[in-house]
Amino acid sequence: MGKRIWIDMINPSHPLFFRSILDTLSESNEIRVTVRKRGETIHLARQFGIKGTAIGKDYEEPVKKTLAIASRAMDLFFRAPKFDVALSFENPMSVAVSRMRMKRSILMLDNDLKYKIKGNVIQSIESRVKKSASNIVVPLVCKDTFGRHIKGSRLRFYDGYKEDIYIADHSPDKDFYSKVPFDEYYVIRPEAFASFYVKRSESLVEPLLERLSREGLKVVFLPRDRSDWNIEGGENIFIPNKPLDGLDLIYHSRGVLTGSGTMAREAAVMGRKAVSFFPSDALLTVDQDLVTRGHLVHSRNVDEIMDHIINGKERPPPNESGRVKEEVLGILLDLIGE
Repeated sequence: MGKRIWIDMINPSHPLFFRSILDTLSESNEIRVTVRKRGETIHLARQFGIKGTAIGKDYEEPVKKTLAIASRAMDLFFRAPKFDVALSFENPMSVAVSRMRMKRSILMLDNDLKYKIKGNVIQSIESRVKKSASNIVVPLVCKDTFGRHIKGSRLRFYDGYKEDIYIADHSPDKDFYSKVPFDEYYVIRPEAFASFYVKRSESLVEPLLERLSREGLKVVFLPRDRSDWNIEGGENIFIPNKPLDGLDLIYHSRGVLTGSGTMAREAAVMGRKAVSFFPSDALLTVDQDLVTRGHLVHSRNVDEIMDHIINGKERPPPNESGRVKEEVLGILLDLIGE
């Protein structure tokens, strides 16, 4: 007998991730979806044909952000659909609601940096809530860190990156160049300073845009937070007025420069030049693994970044996405069926 699966999408990468596995999960189960207003999350869900109820929003300011998470968790307790199993990614609210309703939860994680950070009370509370999920699925390269904090058979591993799961089925849009004004371009995405685990520092976005423009290189700039919209477009800088398909944007680009991890990993897995200017020397283990394997460059030095962009060589993609997706689907179907 099939299960009622509740999926709560809270970040822009989630519609892309869950779209890739919804068809398989819905073959013998009933899928119910809620979505949080953050960045392009709701727009992308609708664009991908994912029908879900919009509940709550995110904020940049830390106090409002914290209160919004607590408030949304209570709102979800009353408004989320009935379910047997909750499935989510990096989502403490879904886990909290599952516990309050005494239902099972499956949580996928890949950000082990949050468990290494000390002194952030809100982040510590969030991590403790996540640890209480019924089952937790993480990349194998993160085994040591997550294994120290999460004990027992609740923890399951897969050999790859979460980005593999949805890149496996990517089919490039042949008409994509009609949506951007450049034949060749680089993508820039700012740092995620609104996240609890990211230490605020001076952004590299404007120096990078200035250097790329000086070199005559074209840029598609993707604002993240409200302050990012202060950046002006121009002859060499295109700012889309509506969300573009992120994988198509990366596939057709010369490379990606981002202050966060997901888009850098997507570029690395797709075989594009990938630069992370994440504002810390401490990286997620999945990012460090890609750096070690030569698929990702991490630097906060504009000269180093530009040297890689201009002179660095592209690395062939790992080409393991199909295998990773099948492995993860096998794990999820097994856990859902328990």
